[in-house]
Amino acid sequence: MNTTELIKQWAIDRNLHTADPNKQFDKLIEEYGELVNGLNKGNKEIIVDSIGDMYVVLTIMMQQINGYMDTALRLSNYYDGTATTLDYVERLYYLGKTLKEFTDGNTDLFSAVQTMVTEVIELLKETSKENDVSFDECIDAAYNEIKDRKGKMIDGVFVKESDLID
Repeated sequence: MNTTELIKQWAIDRNLHTADPNKQFDKLIEEYGELVNGLNKGNKEIIVDSIGDMYVVLTIMMQQINGYMDTALRLSNYYDGTATTLDYVERLYYLGKTLKEFTDGNTDLFSAVQTMVTEVIELLKETSKENDVSFDECIDAAYNEIKDRKGKMIDGVFVKESDLID
């Protein structure tokens, strides 16, 4: 089983696969903030962690909308551009906007959401390349970090055990 499939199974085991994809988008923005932090500090460990975490979030989001992560991954191989802050902000804005409209019932936007996810993956791959890290290693590191993680769903968001307040 490849790492993407392991991530999907992890999400199923924690009942994330049926949660609200808009909540997953919020998590994506949180992880993007961590990526910017790592890039600004030149901290390769944070960069690797954040790229992997963003990929995990995107995988679960695609699962929640019955999207095709394998297609997004395959199509993302053809990107030949930059991965600036503006590129990320623009793609993330359109992904969030389109995802919201899609989940509000405009099912005609499925392919647009699929395309936006592909474009964010393109940026993640480009960022990993620009920082001399393997995209696959980022994904593997993220999965290895979460694979044994326990927690619970609170208002549609998975909260890891260590972050739960008694």
